[in-house]
Amino acid sequence: MNFISIKEALEKGKGKVSIRGWIYRERNLSDKVFLVVRDSSEIVQCIIKKDNEAWNDANKLLIESSVEIEGEIREDKRAPTGYEIDVEKLIVIHFAEKYPITKDQSIEHLADMRHLWLRSRRMTAILKIRSTIFGAIHEYFRKNGFYEYQSPIFQPTQSEGGSTVFKVNYFGHQMFLAQTWQLQAEPAIFALEKIYTIAPSFRAEKSKTSRHLTEYWHAEMEFAWADFEKLQDYGEGLLKAIVKEVLYNNKE
Repeated sequence: MNFISIKEALEKGKGKVSIRGWIYRERNLSDKVFLVVRDSSEIVQCIIKKDNEAWNDANKLLIESSVEIEGEIREDKRAPTGYEIDVEKLIVIHFAEKYPITKDQSIEHLADMRHLWLRSRRMTAILKIRSTIFGAIHEYFRKNGFYEYQSPIFQPTQSEGGSTVFKVNYFGHQMFLAQTWQLQAEPAIFALEKIYTIAPSFRAEKSKTSRHLTEYWHAEMEFAWADFEKLQDYGEGLLKAIVKEVLYNNKE
């Protein structure tokens, strides 16, 4: 099989296609099995009829089983994404066990099942947007003559207050997880002039509210010969660049 993504199959719209992915939804009838298959690009409904040699395997498939499918794609406005594949060949790579995420969609349950919840369409969309944002930050700063510059995660000094730092025993010496790259970045201005970073930051704030994160990713920039107006221009330009890229790449 010469596999293409589900999105590419939908764009093709007709003819023979070969896809592979995971079962997103499944419904068994007496004479046919409806499978909604997902990959990282999209979902598509597939139909397996009773005379198909893979009929018995199709009836055993549960959500998150992995499959390879070959068949004819055609338009059907009743299908979730407007097209269906009439399956000619089905190869099961793995039969999944019963999927633990069902009617319970509480935050607590989904957090316990985070490794599986990542596969939901909502979480997949969020991760795609996040990736676009990171790429937009890199692209904007590099287009404007900035160099990427990293600082160590283990730092010997506190940068933003002793009460909110994570202390680490570093081979018998006390160190701290980075809150910011600022103290390491300022000396580099005199070498590179314009620098930026995207890096994890850590704050040991004992808070259970949704507004406080003990670990997050931080985009920072510094530049020599700075004035406040230019700083504002860079900040505004960055936000515009991010929004533009997200609208262009992640409109769906």
